[in-house]
Amino acid sequence: MEDKEKNTFEQENGDDFGLPEVKYVPLDREDEDPPEFEEQAAYYNEEAEEEEEEPSKNKGLLIGGIITVLLLAGIGIYLFVFDGIDQMNSWFADEPAPQPVTEVVEEPEPEPEPIIEEEPEPIPEVDPLAPYSDISTISEPTGRSFIVIGSFVDQDLAMDFSNELLGQDIGSRILAPTNRAPLMHRVAVADFETFEAAMNEVAPFRNRYGDQIWVLKY
Repeated sequence: MEDKEKNTFEQENGDDFGLPEVKYVPLDREDEDPPEFEEQAAYYNEEAEEEEEEPSKNKGLLIGGIITVLLLAGIGIYLFVFDGIDQMNSWFADEPAPQPVTEVVEEPEPEPEPIIEEEPEPIPEVDPLAPYSDISTISEPTGRSFIVIGSFVDQDLAMDFSNELLGQDIGSRILAPTNRAPLMHRVAVADFETFEAAMNEVAPFRNRYGDQIWVLKY
């Protein structure tokens, strides 16, 4: 038993581990063909690269300057032509305080005042037999014809008689004396343009004042 384990251990500790023996033949490098492409060494030229980058930098600066000028020109046009300053001030200005809302109360329309139609004053009817409303004195002849109802040698007596008639709403005219009757003050209650017109209207006066009346052209 021990001899069998010993033989097994010796076989495992061998260099070939029990594998079959193989012969190795080295490759001959001289028989290989050289590669068709041979990479050439590249050389880095810093000056040439700087010359290529410089025009691109100048071109970028030129484009940036043009854009800046156009932007400034646009801002200037906006500020001074289109009232941009006022708009910008309005952006930063304080908001106005809200105005209080006042309720508008419509006042009722005043009622139109009633139109009071004024009645015309009645025209007093003129009594054809008493056309005068007052007492007056005629000092000179007028050429008209008068209805005379009294004749007095004194002016005061003629005035007293006229006042009595006025108390009865009968006006009168006191005719002053003339050369033909220097002392007579006559009291008349009506007058007409002509003697004939007076004579045509004398009858009603006689019925009212009596038969002592007469027509006098004065």
